[in-house]
Order: sequence, then structure tokens, then C-alpha cells
Amino acid sequence: MTYWSREVGPYVWHEYDAARTEAELRAIQASGHRTVRTHLLWDAFMPTPSRVEPARQRNFEHFLGVAAELSLQVIPVLFVQTLGGCLMLPAYAIDVDARRPGVRAVTDAVTQPGGPRYVYTDQLMLEVCARWIDEMLSAFAGHPAIAMWDIGHDPAGGVRPQRIEHLRTWTAMISERIHEREQRCMLSLSADDLVIARAVRPAEVARLVDVVGVDLGSNALALVGGVIEPAAATFLAQLGESLTGPAPLYAHLHAREQAVAAGEGAHELDGDTQTRRFVAGAIDALVDCGCAGVMAAMWSSPGPRAADVPPFDRRHGLRDAGLVDASGAETAFGSVWLEEARRERERSAPNPWPAHIDVEDYYANLPESLHELRAAWERGSSEYPAMLR
Repeated sequence: MTYWSREVGPYVWHEYDAARTEAELRAIQASGHRTVRTHLLWDAFMPTPSRVEPARQRNFEHFLGVAAELSLQVIPVLFVQTLGGCLMLPAYAIDVDARRPGVRAVTDAVTQPGGPRYVYTDQLMLEVCARWIDEMLSAFAGHPAIAMWDIGHDPAGGVRPQRIEHLRTWTAMISERIHEREQRCMLSLSADDLVIARAVRPAEVARLVDVVGVDLGSNALALVGGVIEPAAATFLAQLGESLTGPAPLYAHLHAREQAVAAGEGAHELDGDTQTRRFVAGAIDALVDCGCAGVMAAMWSSPGPRAADVPPFDRRHGLRDAGLVDASGAETAFGSVWLEEARRERERSAPNPWPAHIDVEDYYANLPESLHELRAAWERGSSEYPAMLR
């Protein structure tokens, strides 16, 4: 699961509290989890271009020490992280003229004018990225608690590549540094990268990393016609396996937002029942289709302090998206997820669908090609659309 704190949401590192963090990590370990993913937000860790903030490094060292004591594996996330339409960035990483609808640049929980600088080719941003990963690797490469490094969360959602090769060359620069230190890395894309054309080709980055993450958000699920249907999540995961090739796939799963997105009156079942059925069905299906990991998008729903700051101030569905609520009680999502987290499972072999696909033809003909694929997948048909021949 991804660690968002009960008290401060994703702003764990802005107001790091050792006692609070240790208590929450112990609760996570007691819940049956063995892997924790944490967002090292840009404005907290690189507030200036010159170096990683020393206090944040000390905080992260403490975090890893607690995790090691609890036998928890940690996946730190760096660089472009699009969280509920927000990117947490320092002032030097914001271009006041780069406004983009639906994307907010946020510094210390305050929305700023402008938008993110173009990280993939901007010389200053490239230098900062190289410095950030080099200093983190010098300090923490080989730490027993680190499972791998995640080098972005939905990067195209916050900084859309202008050319397909831009994300690929940027990924290559970072992943080479990580692999030189004999460390593993992943890149978490959005399922939107599978279902709309936005200058991301998953196969181009998948060959550069060890694992590809795919965030199964409600927008992509809606585009394939099943916002709260486990089948929609399965279809997207299998399509992701097909488009990324042999790289293992981690599916990031939400729940509450899907129930909200279905719309009032869309189903006879209440929202909590829909959520439980979605989560239970989706977890089994994602494991069965060969996902190497299934990741809950948020440990805890926020308390009052975080509820009115970005991204929660505009994305109200995120206020109820945790495995536990602000009091620590299980949510509808969590009641199923936490039970499943305690089960031992055997990993299934990947089952990409379709087995063969003309990637360029697929993206060139969206959205028709997506709808054709989903229809064929529903039929279980070998009568593939033309792009598969």
C-alpha cells in the first residue's frame, strides 16, 4: 500500500513526526502488509536546486530504520508525482506561464500560479533530477529496507510529454543511475496512458525499468465501460501487460472514487456494498491475470487538518479513499483489502490480452480501437480487430 498519513495525508515529509510515523508503520505491519510505498515529494526533498534537504534525508533514514525493524519493504517515489491533479513543487520548478487546466502546482500545501516546468528536457530540471537520485543512492543504495525506487507517479498526468521520446530518454537517464548501483526501479504510469493518446508508449519505458506500475483510476475504468466492475480493472491490467511487454506489472487500485463516479442511482446497491464487491473481485482477478503486485492507493483517509488542503479540497472522493479512516477504523474498501492482505497467494503467470498488438495502430485509432478491444475481450473472441493481425 501507499502510505498517506491519517493526520497529514501525503504531506508526511513536510511535517515529519517520528512517533506518529512509527505508530502508523506498526499499524501497517500489523494489518498484514509487507511493502510500503511512500511519496518523497519534490518541494520537501529538493526545496532548492543545490542539494537534497539534509533534514529530509535524516527523516527518511529514520523511516527506513523503523521499516527494517518491522520487516517492511519500502518503495520510495521521486520526481514527477501527480496526486489528485496536483504536483508538489518548489518555486524553481514552477513556470508561472505554464498554466494547464486540471493541473495545480502546489508548494507547502498552497496552490501556486503557473504550472510545472518541462522536466524532461529543461536543463535545470535535468540537473536537479540527476543530483536528487545520485544523492539518495549515495545515502541509501543497498539499504535492506528498500525494495526498489519508483521514479514517478503518473508523470504524463502532470507534465505531458511533448514528444514520445522525451519520457523515454528521461527514464533512461534516471534508470541507468539506479542500475549502476545495482538497485531496482519502477515507473508508475496511469491507466490513462493505456486508453488515451498523450505521448506515452508504455513499452518504450518498460524496457528501461524493472517493474511498471499502472494506476487504475476511475477515468480509465469509465472509458472501458465499467467504473465499478472488477472486469474493467482486469481488462486494463491485461491490456497493460500487452502494451508493456515482459516487464512485471503492479496494479494500483482505488475503490471509493469508483463508487462515487458511478453516479447516484446508477445501481441499486449502496456505495459501500459496491466498493466491497469491486475490491474483492478486482484483487482476485488482478492476481489471476498475472499482476506481480497489487497496491492500495492510500493507507489512510485524512483527518480534519488535511481535508481542506490540496488535493483533498477539490477531489472530495479522496477524503474517503483510504484503507482506514481518520480514527483508524476500517473503511468499506479496507474491510475487504485488509482481509485479503493477510492471505498467502501464489503468483500467477502474466496473461496479456491481446497477445499481439500493433501499438502504433492502436494509439492512432483511439478511442475506436479501445472500444473494439474491450468488446472483443468481453466476447472472449479470437476475431480480433484489424490492429491485432
